[in-house]
Parts: sequence; structure tokens; C-alpha cells
Amino acid sequence: MPQVADFIENNRDLLVRRFLEEAGKLESARGLKPHQLIDTIPEYLATLATISRQGHRGDPEATKRRLEETHIGLRLRSGYNQEETTSEYVLLGRLISSLWEHLPQREQPPYPDKALLFTELQEAMNQVIVTFSGYSLEDQQREKLFLRRLEAIASELFETPETPVPLHERMHALVEVVQQAVNADAAALLLAHPDTTRLLPTMYTGRWSGQVDAEPVEDPESFVGRLAASEEPLTLADATDAHVPLAEGIRRSGLRSLLGLRLWSHGKLLGVLYLGVAETRIFQPQTRRYLETLVEYLSGIIEKALLLQRLRASNERLRASETFHRMATEAISDALWDWNLLTDSLAWSPSVQTLFGYSPQQLGPHISGWSDNIHPEERERILHSVHEAIDGGGTRWKSEYRFRHQNGDYVHVTDHGLIERDARGKAVRMVGAMQDITARKMASAAIQESEERLRVAAWAAELGTWDLQPVTGVLRWDERAKRLFGLPPETHMTYELFLSRLHPEDRERTKALVQRALAGENGGEYRTEYRTLTRGPTGEHRWIRSAGRAIFEGKQAVRFIGVLQDVSDRKRQEQQARTRAEFEEQLIGIVSHDLRNPLNAIALSVAALLRHDDLSERQAKGIARIQAAAERATRMIRDLLDFTRARLGGGIPLQRGSCDFHALTQQVVEEVRLAHPERDVHHEGSGLGKGEWDGDRLAQVITNLVNNALAYSPPGTPVRVETRGEDGAVLLRVHNMGDPIPPELLPRLFEPLTRGKEKAGTASRSIGLGLYIVHHIVNAHGGRVEVHSSVEEGTTFTVRLPRG
Repeated sequence: MPQVADFIENNRDLLVRRFLEEAGKLESARGLKPHQLIDTIPEYLATLATISRQGHRGDPEATKRRLEETHIGLRLRSGYNQEETTSEYVLLGRLISSLWEHLPQREQPPYPDKALLFTELQEAMNQVIVTFSGYSLEDQQREKLFLRRLEAIASELFETPETPVPLHERMHALVEVVQQAVNADAAALLLAHPDTTRLLPTMYTGRWSGQVDAEPVEDPESFVGRLAASEEPLTLADATDAHVPLAEGIRRSGLRSLLGLRLWSHGKLLGVLYLGVAETRIFQPQTRRYLETLVEYLSGIIEKALLLQRLRASNERLRASETFHRMATEAISDALWDWNLLTDSLAWSPSVQTLFGYSPQQLGPHISGWSDNIHPEERERILHSVHEAIDGGGTRWKSEYRFRHQNGDYVHVTDHGLIERDARGKAVRMVGAMQDITARKMASAAIQESEERLRVAAWAAELGTWDLQPVTGVLRWDERAKRLFGLPPETHMTYELFLSRLHPEDRERTKALVQRALAGENGGEYRTEYRTLTRGPTGEHRWIRSAGRAIFEGKQAVRFIGVLQDVSDRKRQEQQARTRAEFEEQLIGIVSHDLRNPLNAIALSVAALLRHDDLSERQAKGIARIQAAAERATRMIRDLLDFTRARLGGGIPLQRGSCDFHALTQQVVEEVRLAHPERDVHHEGSGLGKGEWDGDRLAQVITNLVNNALAYSPPGTPVRVETRGEDGAVLLRVHNMGDPIPPELLPRLFEPLTRGKEKAGTASRSIGLGLYIVHHIVNAHGGRVEVHSSVEEGTTFTVRLPRG
């Protein structure tokens, strides 16, 4: 049976190519070059193959972590967000698994091998979460949306209509909300039998609607059995694999990847819920968190609904306590209480200890056990409000306040109850419930604080804000936004007024981008720059940068919010910089081109003079100095012309042909030795050196790197040149000792007109284009060049070139 490693190694180029195509579609990938998009991906695939073959023996795990840190760091610096970065690992998993999904089972990798692959990719996504520091505001908003939907369905179960809605009638809607939240194709809910530990198939949605096959729930090795025993969400990478016991109907449905979690409440198994998707998928950490939050909330709803059902059944069996059960059912929450208004005795449910740390005995049988624990600042208000409801003929009471926990801290609670009156209307009993809302209060405060910080940040950054309601068409702008468009603060904004204030050349493009965002393209994200009819201080049209995002409920955009920023100064500076750069580059190109003719004439004249036999030794030396100076000027002009081609001509042109990289390097090294007989330049080659390259251009790369190593190393030290053939590529390393490259110079070493500190009196002064041209020639071949420099190890330039 083949391994995952076989599929990766046999298709690595295809995987890299398909990754480049798919990853390039991300918004943050715009403007990145292909080698920046794939950065560490080829080496990462090779490491995954190694782990597939040998597990974590040796150092593949360390290599994998290093590659992940490098890749994630590059994405962070390139402006990617957390979801885009994790989606690249999801994409890798989908591309790899697609290599065998269409094959018969016996030709696919074994289940443990596939599980190992998806575990490694899941760990990579966890590292993304650590790097990007957790849950985004967008994730929080999405989570709140689906929690509100669950709450809306739950309200139908817990309100107090004449005829309550049974749980089974709303179960399908509850499970479907969770299915939609994680973009799944189907969902299954199994609930624990109230009297045994068996799980009973209860609800199937999506592609599993109508599922009737028995689940292997009593088998601890089955997927459902493992879910029931796990505290964390579990995944099944391939539901078509017979390795894990699973219902045949689920297996035949064609859904491949499963994600599930148990429903757990107050130390007891309530059931399990799992979801299926059509493709092989590694579920993102955000998805797993959505599931954990929603399942926890769903557990509470089901538990309360089941409690309601039991209370209703008790009402029928125990008619003597009918009133108590009806009122407790309507007011149900987490801690139930029963207050006898005639005797002021108060009874608590056992759950009060779970919430507040007190046993019912510790709180005592009197109402003072409740009132004495209300926060002193709120006690008078709460007692007044509850007695006002009792004495005023009311039937309901509800309030929020702080209640003292057994550990001495105060927690925020919501408390509500129903008042029972006798035939004369006198209040005789009050039954209610308390719920701990401390976490909700803290979350609300955090949101308010975040919104305030956002307002302050917008003010500090001189940003205008806008808010469009697509359904109603209402558009709100703050004063700063109106000022950027030359409008007074009292202006009533409309979308049509906004469009009318745009420059005519930018109007239709901006309108189309708004429509695309409202249609859900790119997740509803909107970014653009446009000119307004308002002119700035310089008399030019004002340039505005606008960014925003549409918020959806289902497929309907319900809100569109964003910011405006005046970028006129930046636009003007960019235009000035472009004009200046173009002038400088054109000037360099013209000058360098026109200097070639007189230099050629000098070189021909020098050659003719050197052929004379009657030259004195002094004359010969003078002519030789003229020849050396002319050759150096010619090299400078060649570098200037290459620089001009790279900056203005679309890149340095190549003429590829068959080439032996080892032989080419040896030839260049011998030429350098002739020019520098006093220096030790050593070359060593290994592996296959054949490939398709432009030999002249590569000779230029080798010459520049070797001469650079000689120029920046002490006279008595050697320069080592190594060429090595690898799978699909060749490697060139040029090493020298001496002072390391200053750290502040490293980031811009390959920029034009950049050079290290020259030695005093050197005759080989550089104009700082050699490494820039090296970089462009290597890039034109599809390769990359790197440099490492330290006091201990010296300086090494490394060039990696693909053979094709």
C-alpha cells in the first residue's frame, strides 16, 4: 500500500504549481511574486514526506517547525490575516488528499498515515493562531450571530405561551444552525438515554436527512464512541475509510471529513453532535472554536428543554404541585428558588451551590439568606423593586444585581420570578430563578471598551467613518468624512449624494466595487482609492482611501461599515517619486549607452598601441593602466545598462541553452585566478550540473560574487566556491572570511547603488550595481539568492537555480 510520502514526492512540482494558482487568489497575495507566494512550500512538502516515511525520528519535526515559523512570519509581514494564512494549510491538505481520493481503497495510503498528515497540518494552523494572537473581531461577530439564532429558537421553547413548543419540533432548526455556522453539508445529533448510558440517534440534517441506519454507538472505537469519551473536538479525515466503525448510511453519503464534539452538562454526558463535509478538509481552529461555543450553548438549551419536559410530565403525575412546576418551568434558569410570602421561608434548588458555592443549608430557610448577600450598594433598590411587584398586584419580577459568592467575590446575576396569588389577589408564593451573567457582563464591557478604542484610534488617525444599511438605504457619515468631501456637518447623506461627489473617472469603478462587496465577494471586503470633486490645499483633486466590510445574515448584506482617509499627500509624493526615478533611470541608460562608443575607441587604440614592438617599459605600463581603466569603465557601463534593462525594460533578457554549471564555474574561477594570481580561489563541484540556463549571464553572476568576495576579504585568506547538483536544481556557494556585512546593510544589500565600505586606495571601486544585477539574473532564471554573514563563520552568498 503506498504512503502519503509517495504521492507528495511523485507530484511535488504539481502540488507547488497548484498551490501557486490557488493561493494567488487571496486578497493579500496581490502584488506578491510567485517565489514569494510559494516561499518554503517545496521544502515543507519534502519535510511532510519525510515525516510520513520515518515519523519524528531525526530532525524532520524541527525542520517542519522552522519552515512553519518562516512561512507564517513572511505572511504576517506581507499583510495576510489569520484566516488567509490558515487557509493555505487547509489548501495544502486538500491538494495532497485530492491525489488519492479518486483511487480504490487499496491504492490509497493507510489510515494512520493520512491521520498523521492531517495532524501535522493541524499543528501548523495552531501555530498560526499563536502567531496572530487569537480570535479576531470578525470571528467574534460571526459567533455572536449564530448564538443569537440559537437564542431566538430557544426563546420559542422557554417563553410562556399557552401551548409550549415541544423540543423535538425545534431540534432540526437548532442542529441546522450549528451546521450552517461551520459551513458543513450535514449534521447528526445523538442524545443520551435518560436512564442508561446508551446514545440514541435523534436528528440528522442536510445530506443525512432521513438517516435510519443504526449507529455503532456502543463500540468505544467507533467515531461516536470516541466523541462521547473526549473532552475536545475530534475529526475524522476520511469517512469513506473502513478503519473507524461508522454508520453505513453516513459512509455511503459521500461526505468525507467529520468534526464532532460531545454535549456535556454538569458532569454528565448529554449526547454527541458531529458534522460532515463533502471534501477532505482540515478544520480550521476558528471552526473548532465555533463548534465548541455553539455546542456548549446548545447543551444548555437541550438540558433546559429536557428539564422542561420532565417538569411537565411531573405536573401530570403530581397535580398537587402543579403551580410550582408550571411557574418553575416558565422561569427556569440555573438556580431555582421558592419563596413562601406568608412565612418568608425560602427554599433553594441544589444548583445554587454550583453557581454561588453555598449549599441550601448554608443560605438557610429564611429570605434573609438571599437579601443579606445582595451587594450593599444595590440591596435597597432590589428589595424595593421586588416588594413593589408583590404589593402592586404584579405577576412578574425581574432585575439584575450583584450577589456575593461563597468565596467573598460578587458575581453579576439576572433574577426573575412569578408571583402566585390566592383567590382574593393576595400574593402567597413567588417562584423564580437566578442566572450568573458575569461572563456576559465582562464581554459586553470589553466590547464597549473596544468600540471606544476604535473611536479614539479613528480620531487620532484622522479617519472618517461611514455606515450603510443596504436593506433600508440609510447612510451615516461622521463629521470628518463629510469634511473630506467638502460637505457641511448637517448634510443628510445618501448613497446617490456620495456617488455624485466622486470624480467622474472613478465613479463607475467605485460603484462596481461596492456592489461586489455587498454580493459577498472576497468575504464582503471593500478597499479602493478614488478622487473627490473637492480640491485640496494644493488645488488638486483630493485622493481618498476607503476600506470597509459588509456584514451578512445568511446571504443578505445587512450592514456595510468602513473608514475614509485623506491620502492626497501620499499620492502626490508617490507621483513625484515615480517621475524622479524614471528620469534618473532614463538618464543612466542614455549616459551609459552613449559612453560605450568612446570607450570602444579607447580600447581599440590601446590594443593597437600594445602591438608596437618599440614601446619602452614605462610606456607599456602606462598603456596597460589605460587598458585596465577602460575595461573597468566598460564593466561599469555594462552594469548600468543591465540596471536600466531591469528597471525600465521589464527585466534582464535571457538566452537559455544547455549548460554545465560545474564547468562554467570552473572556467570563471580560472579567469579570476589569472586576474588575481596572489589570491587562493578554490572551486569544488559535486552532483549533476546539467541544465537549461543563459551561460553568459550566469558567468556574470559567478564573476560578480567571486570578485566581491575577493574585494571584501583580507589578502591572505582563501575564497571557497562550491557548486552542487540537487534534485531539480543546482546550488552555488561563495564564501570568504573577513569583517561581516553590517546588519543595517543586509536588508538592502541587493538594492541598486548599495555597496559596503571600500578599502582606502582600492583600484576596484564599485558603483554598487553588482549584487543588484546578480539578484535580477537569478530571479530571471526562477531562482533565489541569499546571504549569511557573521564574525565567526564569515560571509556566504548562496544561489539556488532550478534546472528548467
